[in-house]
Amino acid sequence: MASSSSAPATAAASLPVAVPTTASRRPPPPCWTHDETLALIQSYSRCYLSLRRAALRAPHWQEISIAVAARCLPSASPKTPIQCRHKVEKLRKRLRSERRRSLSLRPGAPPSSPWPYFSLLDSVDPLPAPDPISDDGGGGGGGGVTANGGGIGGLRFEIPKAVRSRRTERRRGKEGDVWGEMASALMKLGDGFLRVEQMKMEMAREAERRRMEMQLRRTEMMLDSQRRIVDALVEGMLWEKRTEAYPDS
Repeated sequence: MASSSSAPATAAASLPVAVPTTASRRPPPPCWTHDETLALIQSYSRCYLSLRRAALRAPHWQEISIAVAARCLPSASPKTPIQCRHKVEKLRKRLRSERRRSLSLRPGAPPSSPWPYFSLLDSVDPLPAPDPISDDGGGGGGGGVTANGGGIGGLRFEIPKAVRSRRTERRRGKEGDVWGEMASALMKLGDGFLRVEQMKMEMAREAERRRMEMQLRRTEMMLDSQRRIVDALVEGMLWEKRTEAYPDS
């Protein structure tokens, strides 16, 4: 009996014992306030437009992180460049979602949304939401309509060409407005420099004219005084000759 009772105990001892371990948890995403989000969008927009909408590198995100920290109140957890990049990616994803929702509700109207950051991001990143377009196998160009292939669950939906063309025109129009504003600002700056240079030239000409007038007056005064001295000498010589010729007079 003793041997039979010791067998289960030995078997139980040989079983692996699960040791509780602390599961590794990812840190929660940082909390972005409204002011921090606005500062991030403004800093990102300025850097993104200065690069002509090219991809941002690590030094650019470092500058954006510093700018956000400088424009907001000091907090216990300043945002890192990686956090700024992830936040911008989330904002752009939300922007595309808001555009798709707006176009689905009002296909013929420009995209709009009550989301407070929509107008700021839409003006900086005027790319439309990606819609994979393919030709409909039904043939014929009747009505100028194409269909998206595949879909979800075999469903197919159609997007008129007119809607896509309007979206393309809006995107090009916004890009043209940005370049037009930059060209207008450069022209105004050039006009301002030109006016300043013209004022400097006019002031220099006026100063030179006054200097020449004063020099001319000084020369005239010297000639007049010399002429008076000569006249006085001539009169004195004539008086002496007259006195010698007529001593009794």
